[in-house]
Amino acid sequence: GYDARLLLNASRFQILSALNDARESLGPEDNLLVYYAGHGEMADDGQQGYWIPTDGQAGMPNTWISNGSISAILETMQARHVLVVADSCYSGSMAGVAMPVANPALAEGKWDEWVRTMAAGRSRTALTSGGVQPVPDTGTGKHSYFARAFLNALADNNRLLEAQQLFREVTSSLALASVNAPITQVPEYSPIQFAGHETGEFFFLPAKDSKATGP
Repeated sequence: GYDARLLLNASRFQILSALNDARESLGPEDNLLVYYAGHGEMADDGQQGYWIPTDGQAGMPNTWISNGSISAILETMQARHVLVVADSCYSGSMAGVAMPVANPALAEGKWDEWVRTMAAGRSRTALTSGGVQPVPDTGTGKHSYFARAFLNALADNNRLLEAQQLFREVTSSLALASVNAPITQVPEYSPIQFAGHETGEFFFLPAKDSKATGP
């Protein structure tokens, strides 16, 4: 049910233009999911992370896309909920402090109340394939270990799914699937730094479902 825009082997200009287009076109009732799969890098001082576009040049951060630039665009965007899924090295540098975790065992009334509260709030969160370190860019078939775990979690879902729960399912699946991976990776989920996160959560609902169900 998403209105999708696919960028393959995109340049710095193409990626930033797509984000700016979303900023100009989305309103307060819209949600945005950004999935980045590509190379990442970290500044020498360890303070700034980057996405590397196809025209990025080695050793030249001014040709890359900084987390700060992405945050600045998301902060001024009208969309209510934004989730950035980043499958790249050093992707965890985008994340801020951890956010409160919902208890899956909440009683039905409490679950409904929590969903309403989170759906009404403004959120800017990131689900990353790892922390502030390299991650493997290979996996099973044509997908990375993280991408396969992410796709499987969504394909197996048949209920209203909050991004926190998606994160837990991806983490569990990845721990098993990447036993033979060359690098250990631990996904992270938290608000994006300086992007205007207040309180809220990103939700996935299967297109065939007409209403949300509980946990």
